[in-house]
Amino acid sequence: MITQEKFEQLKKREMNVSTESEYQAIQSEMEKLADSDPEGFEQAILASMRRTRQKAQNGRIKAQMEAMSEIISMSYIAKTYFNKTKSWLSQRINGLNVNGKPASFTDEELETLNFAFKDISKK
Repeated sequence: MITQEKFEQLKKREMNVSTESEYQAIQSEMEKLADSDPEGFEQAILASMRRTRQKAQNGRIKAQMEAMSEIISMSYIAKTYFNKTKSWLSQRINGLNVNGKPASFTDEELETLNFAFKDISKK
């Protein structure tokens, strides 16, 4: 877990670099971290990739839902396809914190949402 924490710290520093020498220093630290704990470093990268993928997926869903919300009620989608409230749907679309963690769709909920879009398009 220490590797994960160090990796995250280096990633944050890398996002705010202002010079090439700072960037090179961070890259050097990343290499040392990878050499010292290859398995932990791999796990840290995979976790980072999963988070990035989830954020990208959430962004696409949010864009799609914004377009849909001009055509059809989000309350209708939430109630008809999920048996939930508009607030529940909004939390997942916008990645709002619920019980201290960002809310997101499960794979099953994404399938339901995809079905909802297809079903509504048929109607």
